[in-house]
Amino acid sequence: MLTFKDILERHNLHSPIFYGISNRLAFPHLDPLNYLELLFQTRAHILQWREKDLPAEKNQVFIRHGVQLAKQTGKLFLVNSLFEMALDEGADGAHLTSSQDVGEARRTRERLGASQCMLGKSVHTLREAEMIEAQQVDYLLLGPIFAPLSKESARPPLGNSTLRKAVQRLSTPVIAVGGIDESNFEEIFKTGASGAAGISWVQREVERLL
Repeated sequence: MLTFKDILERHNLHSPIFYGISNRLAFPHLDPLNYLELLFQTRAHILQWREKDLPAEKNQVFIRHGVQLAKQTGKLFLVNSLFEMALDEGADGAHLTSSQDVGEARRTRERLGASQCMLGKSVHTLREAEMIEAQQVDYLLLGPIFAPLSKESARPPLGNSTLRKAVQRLSTPVIAVGGIDESNFEEIFKTGASGAAGISWVQREVERLL
């Protein structure tokens, strides 16, 4: 089984990485396929397709296109929630929501012979991160570190101190999310986090490309 570091190195990528999360609804007048293509022109090394409002059959079209774009650009393409479809279509991995079962996803990965595909999961506390690490995910998306910029959150910001503790205690790579933009990339990376994830900074980069 390849590690997160192995997978990055195969793509000539190294931590800390930029991890972009999609939000096509911010661009209602832009064709979603064009939006997806613009995502791959941003600084993001990893792109997560997170369009949970779409039916599975429509998402499949975008997933297939994203897989091709990833091959062309050398970036990594992950799919939120639809882990079986993601692995079946040849995506680089799947991102599990906090309610999805890691064991089920790992069994699906084994059944499909997709051992090189990453499985990541969202966690919201240090204790939750420690529990999920024991289930053998490839990376953790921890947040919100700061107050989210793209949506409201009932969860209090964890802050850099909790992020630093997570990095120190866990062997699983930790990617920070929540309230992250150009103003705090540097302080996030100083904690030793494996990367910075977000929606808002990717959205601004897409806007500049239009």
